[in-house]
Amino acid sequence: MAPDVEWRPTGAFIGLDGVYRGPDAIEEWMDTIRAEWEEFEVSLLEVLEEAPDSLLVTERIWGRGRESGAEAEMRVYSAYGFDSEGRVNRRASFTELEPAREAFRS
Repeated sequence: MAPDVEWRPTGAFIGLDGVYRGPDAIEEWMDTIRAEWEEFEVSLLEVLEEAPDSLLVTERIWGRGRESGAEAEMRVYSAYGFDSEGRVNRRASFTELEPAREAFRS
C-alpha cells in the first residue's frame, strides 16, 4: 500500500465506517475486524472494469462472529486506485454497484 492510502469500507459493519488514511489507520481497521470476527475472508469474485491505474471489482466478504459463532456473508463492489509504483492508494467499497462505478470513474 502507498503511504498516503485512503481506505473507505462499506459502513455495513458497526464500528467499521468512515475513512482510514495511511497504513497505521488501516491496521487499526484490521484490529477491529480481528477483535470481532473469529474468521474473516475477502475474496475476488469478478473484475468489472479496469483502467491503467484503477480497478472495479466484486468481492465476497464472509465472516464468523467471535462471540456468537454466527456467519455473515455479503457481496460488495470496490473501486481500487493505484499509484505510479503500482501500490494501492485508495479503496472505496459499497453495497451497491452504481456508487462503486462512480468512485471508479472519479
